[in-house]
Amino acid sequence: MSRCIVILPFLVFMISSIVFGNLASEPSGMEVGLRYGGGERIPGRFDGDLKQFSSTFSPLIASDVNLSGGRSTNLYEGFVRFLLDSRSRVGFVVGRNDWQMLHLTEVTSDFYYTKLRSEIYSYHFLGMYYFNVPVFRNWEWENGLGGGFTSADWNVRGYSAGGGLPPDTQYFNQKGRLRGSGLAYRVETAINHRLYENTFFQLGLGYHYVAIDKFSGNYNGETSSFYIRADGKVGVVDDTRIIDATVSSAQTFRRLDMNSGSWVLYFSVFQRFLD
Repeated sequence: MSRCIVILPFLVFMISSIVFGNLASEPSGMEVGLRYGGGERIPGRFDGDLKQFSSTFSPLIASDVNLSGGRSTNLYEGFVRFLLDSRSRVGFVVGRNDWQMLHLTEVTSDFYYTKLRSEIYSYHFLGMYYFNVPVFRNWEWENGLGGGFTSADWNVRGYSAGGGLPPDTQYFNQKGRLRGSGLAYRVETAINHRLYENTFFQLGLGYHYVAIDKFSGNYNGETSSFYIRADGKVGVVDDTRIIDATVSSAQTFRRLDMNSGSWVLYFSVFQRFLD
């Protein structure tokens, strides 16, 4: 599936180039609008990796992890698109995608309890191609596809506690602010309804996909990242000490990536300006 998604930007630019070359003399205009959507994220490898979270590198310590939330999303966008003819448009989309709060808890065999709350949101800039088909009077059917860039913030808050009964219990705050960047892709279909002469209401369904290869930032005062060990366990490691961790644990590490898609039901209001 990822191979199919990666070719979308190339299709957009190819189609746009062909259309611009052949329809330069066609009537022109533009559309400007705002969009809001709510959706459901499809759990994937990112979620599976987080379920293997471990607060320790010791193979002698077992842990039980529970991951919840992070399924629903909210989408906020503004867009500008240019009419190539009565049916074709190219344009740009700028927006933000917010995840529902993601909760992770871990209980270890050495009696430590970790609770983390993650706030994840991303910004994106997409180049899009659209094709409209008149349906009936003031109704249009619109389809679009495109791709671009995304930047995501991952803010972590929580604590770890354990090590014995009170007053010997140890307590550690967990605080992180990580960031990653990568690519974003979009496929969508919608019905447009003319409200006034050049004002339209739109109801549509889209698939929004992001691919981010790593996150890095400040975690508990250190420049750190989420890493995956060769045994599949996931943990936060200081970037400057990853070599020491590799040697001491006889493990190889790679950074946690995010490949995640979500279906979004959205509505838009836009104004069409014709030359």
